Amino acid sequence: MEMNPQKLMKKTNIQYCHSTINPVMGCGGCELWSPANVIIADICSTISICNHDGPSVRSTVASLMRGQLTSDIYRSRQSIVVALSQKLRLGAAMSEAVEDVIRKHCACYAGLLGTQRAGHPGYADAFEVPKLFPGRMAEAANWGPPTAAEIQEKPWLRGMPRIIFISDMGDALSHGVPFEYLDQEIIGAVSSPAGERHVWLWLSKRPEVMAEFGEWLLSHGGYWPTNLVPMTTVTSQRYAGRVDALRRVPAKWRGLSLEPLLGPLDLDLKGITWVIAGGGSDILAEGFVAEQALDIYQQCAELGIAFFMKQLGRVPYFHTALELADTHGGDWNEWPEVLRVREMPQEIYKWGQGISVAESLIRTKR
Repeated sequence: MEMNPQKLMKKTNIQYCHSTINPVMGCGGCELWSPANVIIADICSTISICNHDGPSVRSTVASLMRGQLTSDIYRSRQSIVVALSQKLRLGAAMSEAVEDVIRKHCACYAGLLGTQRAGHPGYADAFEVPKLFPGRMAEAANWGPPTAAEIQEKPWLRGMPRIIFISDMGDALSHGVPFEYLDQEIIGAVSSPAGERHVWLWLSKRPEVMAEFGEWLLSHGGYWPTNLVPMTTVTSQRYAGRVDALRRVPAKWRGLSLEPLLGPLDLDLKGITWVIAGGGSDILAEGFVAEQALDIYQQCAELGIAFFMKQLGRVPYFHTALELADTHGGDWNEWPEVLRVREMPQEIYKWGQGISVAESLIRTKR
């Protein structure tokens, strides 16, 4: 029996889209999911602050964590802390600090969920080793337009075609993922007659690889579909260079995700169509200072760029600490009114309206 594609849709609580899809599960790592060697170095530094012998600390930590992936370290963090406490005679406060170091470097929700479900059907065997899932994009292309329930749940998306977020559970541009696969799986589905009805948001922390893929695509006689929006994440000024790389992607529209926004940003927004901002939701999330997001909103307003406040996160501030019932800070009914900004790009809205009119005419003729 053929399954109704509408029943296969992957609904999501992510506020700026209707659905998500992952042609690749897992990710090679980023600032929110640090490589194991970075975690080890930070643990050594933290312990050495207490006047422990540096070489002895490094040797002990390395012997306990050698050869482990970040996901391994996260899963076994408590046993690692116990072993280090015994070998180095750490006090309770230092033991807790070491565990906090591990958690701080494992702040990616995709990494946490991917680690929890590693090896389960549909997930990578290890989050740091991306796994390809061909056919998922074609399945998503066959999904229908937004349902009445989805429109009611996310009224700010009203009038938009189905917006599908690609790669919320990994990074399809991680090392080892062939460009040929991305062409067949992503470009093929997005540019298909069914896929052309939707808007696809392709987010990556590797925009330089996305730009290389765009160049490869053009050199092989392909093209970047209008309805495929390349996006990258900028969490702090350290990663502002990603915006320059994103501008090299041969796309009509481009977007930025400033989530979690960890500090004030000075960005060149030339060529950017949409900016999404938000705070972190991890239990050790750093504070989200909403005034910093409003500064970017003001810049967007002056440049005619759509701005979307996704969530305020677990530790939000606006003049003072905000006490919110939603632990992710995603219910904008709890926010100060000035923060309730969820704009959709007019260019994409108009494009979507054209698709809707065309579909309406087709149905009328039938």
